[in-house]
Amino acid sequence: MAKDFNFTKALSRLEEIVQKLEKQDLDLEESVNLLAEGLTLHKKCQDQLKHAQSKIDKLLSVKGGELK
Repeated sequence: MAKDFNFTKALSRLEEIVQKLEKQDLDLEESVNLLAEGLTLHKKCQDQLKHAQSKIDKLLSVKGGELK
C-alpha cells in the first residue's frame, strides 16, 4: 500500500464521484473516466480495509482461549 494513500480522502472522493454520476448530466467520456477513477479508489480502499482487518485479527488472535 502506498504510503501517500489516505483512506479518508479516498472515501470522500468516492462520495464526490457517486454524487456526480447520480446527477446524470455528464457526457459519456466524463462518466467513464469518473467510473474508472472510482473503481481504482474502491480497490485501494478495499485493500487497505483488508490489511487493517488482518492486523486486527492478529491482535485479537486466540491462543488457549485467551487473547495474546
